[in-house]
Amino acid sequence: MDNQAMDSRAMDDRGMDSGVGQLMKELKFTRIICMISSALTLCLLIGGVFLFVQVQRLAAVCEPAIEKISDVDVESLNETLDHVNASLESVDWEQVADALGELDVEALNSAIDGLDTEALTESLQNLNEVMEKMRELNDKMSSFASMFGGIFN
Repeated sequence: MDNQAMDSRAMDDRGMDSGVGQLMKELKFTRIICMISSALTLCLLIGGVFLFVQVQRLAAVCEPAIEKISDVDVESLNETLDHVNASLESVDWEQVADALGELDVEALNSAIDGLDTEALTESLQNLNEVMEKMRELNDKMSSFASMFGGIFN
């Protein structure tokens, strides 16, 4: 019986060894799959952080434009456009075309040739700067007056 018991144990050990070997193979495969999925998860995380940073930059760039757009008075703009459309509908375009046809382009070109466009441009820029300063001053004065409860109105 000793011999048979040893043979039986040897067969069990071989069966166990082949079972352990199979489990080791499966464990290696599982480890490889886990490493790959961990690397992919890390790439997704890095991509998410990158996208977050890009969205933050885009938001910082767009914020001033959004503030300007939110300051627009859409109702008054629509009313103004309605007035412009009504005015354009009442224009006699044939008469405008006739007037433009009678325009002496050569005389206009010769008049423009004599102009110092650089000086004119500089003057217009200075005028625009003065108007902007006047608007700022008006806004500051309005703000100053509103602080004192409208005493100056």
